[in-house]
Amino acid sequence: MKIRLSEIPEDGRSFSFTRETGELNKSLKDLIPSAPYKIEMTIRPLGNAYEMDGRLVTSLSEICSLCGWDLNIPLNKPFKEILLEEPEIDRETHHVHGSGSVDFTHDVGSSASYKDGLFEAGDFVHELVAISEPLYPSCGDPDCEHLEEANLKRAELAAEFAKADETRSPFAALKDVQLKKQ
Repeated sequence: MKIRLSEIPEDGRSFSFTRETGELNKSLKDLIPSAPYKIEMTIRPLGNAYEMDGRLVTSLSEICSLCGWDLNIPLNKPFKEILLEEPEIDRETHHVHGSGSVDFTHDVGSSASYKDGLFEAGDFVHELVAISEPLYPSCGDPDCEHLEEANLKRAELAAEFAKADETRSPFAALKDVQLKKQ
């Protein structure tokens, strides 16, 4: 969903996106295929940039890295961004030309870019969800009822691999290889 930033009034504009409204369903289908989500954001002009803040609420379907069972991890993530226009690449110059019209001394979070006065909300939210996914999702329960079963399965597989290694030596495998004479 593209937001035309030139149409944002001085006091800002609020946006709300859900699975039911559907504007971001296509952008989020690979990360949040069926779970409900709610994204609230407010965009306000800020000099030659825009300030955006809001909250993302959903749940992520993951697999526990310890026991291998399915998890639904709740995600309640606030965000605060400064939207800056993506500069055109000028091949004639290698200088950085700045503008002092935006004060970055207060807590602003990070920045995102827009191009030609259009901010792509779907791309932004997609990246926000992707970066929020845990690297090693875990149910976090040291007394997980599935952990013992997973440990038994790991031990069973390790024993199977060890047995396979004992019965088939690498030299036996080489003996089966026949060289062709040229």
